[in-house]
Amino acid sequence: MTEKPEFFRPLAVRRIGILGTDMTVEATPDECKKVARRLGLQDVAMLRCRYRLKDNGRGVVTAEGAMAVRFTQTCVVSMEAFEDMMAGSFVIRFVPASQFVEADAPDMDAIDEIPYERQDVDLGEAVVEQFALDLEPYPHAPDVALPPGLIMDEEEVEQHGLEEEPEKKASPFAGLARWRGGNA
Repeated sequence: MTEKPEFFRPLAVRRIGILGTDMTVEATPDECKKVARRLGLQDVAMLRCRYRLKDNGRGVVTAEGAMAVRFTQTCVVSMEAFEDMMAGSFVIRFVPASQFVEADAPDMDAIDEIPYERQDVDLGEAVVEQFALDLEPYPHAPDVALPPGLIMDEEEVEQHGLEEEPEKKASPFAGLARWRGGNA
């Protein structure tokens, strides 16, 4: 028997009905602590998602989610904790495991599909996975000034790539060295 995820909210597919259904799931304080630990965050104060579910037939369910999360994470620049919020929407499709086919190459425009066993889809785990995907990999507090040149937009990256000589590439730590007053 597999262990239940930290935020487990099963829903029987047969309960969705032909007209679809709306459902809201919210993590308890204990579940929030477990999700924070799993995702390497200092705290998750609130995790909630409102779903609009539609039965597409043959066990396939389309879920449109609107999530809201309040959490605390560590700034990668100052190493201090800061509180942040995330709100967003997503669309996923639950597919019976017997019908699920994983693509050879990922299609970034396709709706994500989540395989499920038996008769239940897990709405809690789906929102935790979406939250994890949307988390900033290198979070920084909003009031922390980043050193110039540390983060570049696409145009700056392309321009920098054209100016750079192929045999002499800048160290990936050059921006940090300049910020600290050292040489790159």
